[in-house]
Amino acid sequence: MSKDIDKLWDMISKPTACMVTTVDDGVLRSRPMAPYIDKKARTIRFITDRTSAKVEELHHDRDLALNFVNEDAMQYVSISGRGEVSADRGLITEMWGPYCDVFFGGDPKTADVVVITVKPDQAEFWDNDKGSIAMAYSFAKAYFTDEGPDLGDNAKLDMAS
Repeated sequence: MSKDIDKLWDMISKPTACMVTTVDDGVLRSRPMAPYIDKKARTIRFITDRTSAKVEELHHDRDLALNFVNEDAMQYVSISGRGEVSADRGLITEMWGPYCDVFFGGDPKTADVVVITVKPDQAEFWDNDKGSIAMAYSFAKAYFTDEGPDLGDNAKLDMAS
C-alpha cells in the first residue's frame, strides 16, 4: 500500500463519527454514524436499524460518500464507495459495543440491525498539521502577497486497486 493510503486509514481511525451520504430518490441525504474501521480488511462498517431509510436507499443505489473530520488535528477525509448490507449475526456480535447498547438495546443476537460495509473506491484527504496560529499567519501572508496559503498535505487516491 502506498504511504498516502496508509495515512488515510490512520486519519479515519481517530474520529468517532462520520457523515454518511446516500441517494434518496435522486437527492443526496447525509447523516452522522459511528464508523468501525478495519485497516487490515480496508473496510469501513456501520451498524444500523434494519428498517432505516439508508438501508432502503442502498437497495436502490449502492453509491455513497463518507466524510470524516478531525477538527483538532485539522484533518479532513472524503471517501466514495459502494455500500453492502449484511445481516451476518457473527459480524454484528463482533462489532457490538456500548454505542450499540445505547441505540439498539443490549443483545446483538436479537437486535433488529444490519451492517453496512463500505470498500472505498476513491478518496481525498487534507491534512494540515500547522496549528491555528501558523494557519492564521499563512492566511495573512497570502492576503498581502501573491502566494496562496499553504493548506498542508492533499492527496487524491484510487482505492479500488
